[in-house]
Amino acid sequence: MGRALFDCPASPLSYTPPHAHLALAVAASTLLLQGCFTPPELRDRADRDAYALIDARRKQLFDQDTPFSLPTPTAAFGREPRDLEDWTLREKVLAGAVTGVGPLNVVGALSIAAENSQQVQQEQESLYQTSLDLTLEQWRFGYQYDASVDGGASGEINGNLGTASKGFSASVSRVLGTGAVILADVGASLFRVVSTGDGWDGITNVGLSITQPLLKGTGELVTLEPLRQTERTLIYAVRAYERFRRTYAVTVSDRVYRVQQSLDQLNNERLNFENLRLLRVRNERLAEAGELSEVQADQARQDELGSENRLVGLQGNTERQLDDFKVFLGLPVECDLFFEDGILRRLSVESPVLDLLRDDVAVEFAIEHRLDVMTSFDRVQDATRKEAIARDALRAGLSVSASVREVTAEGKVLQYSFNDAIWSAGVDVDLPIDLLPLRNSWRRAELSLVDTRRRYERSLDAVTASVRDALRRARNSFKTFKIQDGAVTLAERRVRGAELSLEAGEAITRDLLEAQRSLRSSRDSATAARIAFTLDLLDLWLELELLRVDESGVFVDPVLSEDLRIRTLERDALAPDLQ
Repeated sequence: MGRALFDCPASPLSYTPPHAHLALAVAASTLLLQGCFTPPELRDRADRDAYALIDARRKQLFDQDTPFSLPTPTAAFGREPRDLEDWTLREKVLAGAVTGVGPLNVVGALSIAAENSQQVQQEQESLYQTSLDLTLEQWRFGYQYDASVDGGASGEINGNLGTASKGFSASVSRVLGTGAVILADVGASLFRVVSTGDGWDGITNVGLSITQPLLKGTGELVTLEPLRQTERTLIYAVRAYERFRRTYAVTVSDRVYRVQQSLDQLNNERLNFENLRLLRVRNERLAEAGELSEVQADQARQDELGSENRLVGLQGNTERQLDDFKVFLGLPVECDLFFEDGILRRLSVESPVLDLLRDDVAVEFAIEHRLDVMTSFDRVQDATRKEAIARDALRAGLSVSASVREVTAEGKVLQYSFNDAIWSAGVDVDLPIDLLPLRNSWRRAELSLVDTRRRYERSLDAVTASVRDALRRARNSFKTFKIQDGAVTLAERRVRGAELSLEAGEAITRDLLEAQRSLRSSRDSATAARIAFTLDLLDLWLELELLRVDESGVFVDPVLSEDLRIRTLERDALAPDLQ
């Protein structure tokens, strides 16, 4: 029926008077426009708008120029086939195109996690969805367009077709910051009586109306609150995502260093095992020659077996850690990982800023720069606005409206004189008698404001405690490393002395075995202390919001770090006056 009405020139129902062509053309164009976008094209348009909002906020907040984008879903989840170079690392491993990854360091692990980790992808998708919410809210506060086209015919079942009709309507509306709603619309209706053979007749109409609240619900505070809150929510989400990136970088570093620690322990035990094997062979030969007791030979054998048993346990633990690390990165466990040499040796254990940093300066600096503290403070402002809006709802409603509409006479489509236009004006007063629902809503908003303020105060206390604890742990782990590093030096000297004494017959095998066990333990403890200090220092920089993450890896913001150092020196200079 639709094609008979609009498309087929041979049909007696298809003729359209010239003055209706414009309206119908606009309607047809609208329908075609709506239907010309495929789902992938609509997805790309949504991504473009959402990415633009995120990039703008990241530039504003952090001066970041790296474009944001969601990772491409894998082909396993139904996305279009892609070339091999566009596959994720996980896809390549599963397909057998890649069997090993490395040499790996912290930067490489971060890059792999950014592409393959489910946790990272979930955080990115959460930020993206928040941006989508803002695009929707911006759309609601923009111009709202609507258009429709209809057509139909009616008649008796056993008779001829009686009447046919076509219609078109379009409107545009917008909500202003004052709360006013403006609506403009245009419509056309065409009809004919088929049984009489008459042509098409019709009428058109245009209208304009405006409604303005004067008391309740007026002003930008109330009207623009949904848009304002959604914009602020995106800012919070961008902060949270950046905070997650920095926290996640510390987590990745922790994982890399813990795996390296296990590998180092395994290597230390292998070296210890080899030394014990050599000592056992030596003692057995001396015992066979009668130059050494069987007891000392058995001691060497016993310690060698103990070391071998520890090797088996450490090997299993290291393999388990490696598998867990692969899952953490989003890689299949069958993938082989290779690490850079000397990752632990390159870890610095010097921190001039740490030696100078005062607790009070560090706490003040953290409260000033922490992203989560900023958001907690901003939520107090949100709750303040919500309380004011809930209080506004208690007021009486008063609005004025005005409209004008012109309808053409039958058969005079688009012939407007406006001499016969219909106008109207009115005042609408809303005097709610039962205020209990509004009263309760306002009271809840008031209590929510009080609770939000308490949450902000608790966040300050929590930051103060966490910064002080981070400082304490960093200082203690630095001292621990110095102690353990000195213990390794002493243990190495002890082993050399025990070897020389044993060769000279001035010591027994037990002395050397104990010295070797002490050396192995000291080396493991020194490695653990080095890693602990590095991670504690990263935690401290994270607590102070000094940590930064980019394509080159994890680093301390040099500008803010210098600012912190200067603040500390200034406070030290004022210290005598403050006492």
